[in-house]
Amino acid sequence: MKKPTEVEPLTWKKTDAGYRLLILDGHGSHVTGEYLGYCIQHKIVLLVLPPHTSHLTQPLDIAIFSPLKKYMQAELYPLIRTEVTRIQKAEWLSAYAAARANAFSSTNIESAWSGAGLVPLD
Repeated sequence: MKKPTEVEPLTWKKTDAGYRLLILDGHGSHVTGEYLGYCIQHKIVLLVLPPHTSHLTQPLDIAIFSPLKKYMQAELYPLIRTEVTRIQKAEWLSAYAAARANAFSSTNIESAWSGAGLVPLD
């Protein structure tokens, strides 16, 4: 995870020196006294999500990217079982294109949002 000192200069200009919102997962190592002090000094409001809630706030992780990973494994398995030590870019891209076509369907995407109880604006 990037520290606020790494991203703060990139976002400051976009807010006309106003407040910004930084959303963090609930992992305790992310929020230290030094971290909080920096955020307060630089008008960064923290929203710390409760533990084990990313499936609600990031529904595509479960319903889209998890299947994508499985489809990629299936596409690459024939190469992997030959014990190749390196997959070429063209081979990886071909596998990704096939896996993406299976995982990134409109139905899957809509069901991911619906399953989390969220409705995208568009």
